[in-house]
Amino acid sequence: MSIIIRRGRSDDDTAVFGLARQFTTGREPIGRDEFSVAYDNVLRHRDQEANVLFIAELDDTVVGYSLMTVSRLLHAPGLTAHLQEIVVDEAARGHGVGDRLMQANEHYCMGRGVRQLSASTARFGSFYNHRGFEAVGEHYRKILELG
Repeated sequence: MSIIIRRGRSDDDTAVFGLARQFTTGREPIGRDEFSVAYDNVLRHRDQEANVLFIAELDDTVVGYSLMTVSRLLHAPGLTAHLQEIVVDEAARGHGVGDRLMQANEHYCMGRGVRQLSASTARFGSFYNHRGFEAVGEHYRKILELG
């Protein structure tokens, strides 16, 4: 089994959409139209590197992705990054795909001089703890009623 990690492309949209629907954290999974707008936005802003999308392929099949945002915060010196999403297809878990995605994000950060990488999770804290992350706070969420 060969795991390849690469930057996301527009033709990955169908595979990433399927994975994104496995990562439901709101009231309902994202719909195709909303996903398409978000995906286009992630890819379109690549020059500014505000969003960094990595794709994981296992034997030529897309089996995972990660989405990281890179920015400057007012309270921290230098660039910071936040791992917004990391998803590995249920059938591909346990093969090191998540590890390779994390390595790609960390390597990217170090190459850009990012001084802090953070992540929020409500599911697999041990995944992050095992990779040197430490819990430094709590994650809160409020789902807003629109209009």
